[in-house]
Amino acid sequence: MSKIIKNTSLYTIGNIVPKAAGFFLLPLYTRYLEPAEYGIVGSMEALSTILAILFTLAVERSIFRLYWDYKTKRAKEEYLGSIVLVLITISSISLLFLFVLQNFVSLIYTSIPFFPYYAYVIINVYLAVFSRVPMIYLQLNEKAAIFVTLSIAQFLVKTSLILWFVIGLEGGAEGMLKGQMISSALMLPVFLVMTFKIIKFSFKFQVIRETLSFSLPMLPTLLSAWILNLSDRVFIEKYFSLTDVGIYSLGYRISGLVVIVSSAFRMAYSPAFYRLANSDDQTLAKKQLFLYNNTFVWVVLLICVFLSLFSKEAIVILLDARYSRAYKIVPILALGYFVSQAGGLMNLSIYQEKKTASLMFIMFSGALLNIGLNFLLVPIFGAYGAAYATVISFIGMFSIEYWYAKKCYFIGYDWKTIIVGLLLAIPLVSIFYFIDVSIYISLFVKLVVSTSAMLFLYVRFGNRLRSVLGVK
Repeated sequence: MSKIIKNTSLYTIGNIVPKAAGFFLLPLYTRYLEPAEYGIVGSMEALSTILAILFTLAVERSIFRLYWDYKTKRAKEEYLGSIVLVLITISSISLLFLFVLQNFVSLIYTSIPFFPYYAYVIINVYLAVFSRVPMIYLQLNEKAAIFVTLSIAQFLVKTSLILWFVIGLEGGAEGMLKGQMISSALMLPVFLVMTFKIIKFSFKFQVIRETLSFSLPMLPTLLSAWILNLSDRVFIEKYFSLTDVGIYSLGYRISGLVVIVSSAFRMAYSPAFYRLANSDDQTLAKKQLFLYNNTFVWVVLLICVFLSLFSKEAIVILLDARYSRAYKIVPILALGYFVSQAGGLMNLSIYQEKKTASLMFIMFSGALLNIGLNFLLVPIFGAYGAAYATVISFIGMFSIEYWYAKKCYFIGYDWKTIIVGLLLAIPLVSIFYFIDVSIYISLFVKLVVSTSAMLFLYVRFGNRLRSVLGVK
């Protein structure tokens, strides 16, 4: 096994295991958290994402590209030292301002008090900043095993504390956020020791200027991504209640399994895409990429269909009854994720031509559309309005991405089979969505139907799948 394949496998484990384990802990969390408390957690997760952008200004993302501009060990250490100083300065100023302006910050979610909820999240994000440079350093130097070990250690410490505070002490949403903050504090010494080993503190204005010049243009894209994926909770909380936020957040978490599974493929596929896209035999390359793209789209579609079909049974049987309404959100968001993941493949074509600025404008356009739709739909349809806004925004972005990718290194889709798949999947999901029968009868029928469909697809497309996997 080559080093690239080995590292890809390790990174996949490091990314998927914590997320998948978090999903399997949902039955416990929903039992000990009221929907309104889960709504607080979901709202604070959305807040933490945008705070992470504010606390770093995406400076750490520049390391992946600029680190290699420095040829000697000392030059690299001084470069990382400058980055660390910038991160400490930006994050410390942000921390101070957020506490000084706490009355204004609290207006984001008016039904959630600043203390303790906002405070825990702000401190947690601040402490997490100190892990950025050492973790990126491990990736750059291909120390995948150490990276994954630390990732899993972080997850275990955090999960243990959350379970203790939420279940052992019945601390609710406050306990969950407190557990996250304390876990970051416990891991801080590890990251500080690692940081001091790989840097030499240095303040070089030229380095900082180049870094900010590289990172600041990323901010519109990152903020747009936040709006598209997380701002809906803000609108639901404004117009309805934290209970509605909690129900929506759970549906969002379950449908997000699409991303967890597909990210494994994307991590392995991206390097292969660029390798083939830059190879000499472009006829063969485009044929292989066409095969990979369409196989990926079909796999994502099947995952979305299975989530949509079985979300009701999973929620009713495994989770607390207070969250039973969440299954109605899953099919809508799953459709959005399907479109989003398909659009992500178009982004590879655009990146191949180094048209990154174009993607920034596409993301920004999608974010504006999402805000407008949330304003229009959430007051009328509540959480369903937020889900519809997400789907429509992703469809709008995909349309632009597809149109623009045709001007770049374009790898198309087999639209005939994809449309047939959608025309079969959407009515099938809709039938079970609206028919109300015994949960166990419904489960049995769905298992029979889905098993039959999988057998048919394997017979029809098995050779294609084996070709993609390299299995004879």
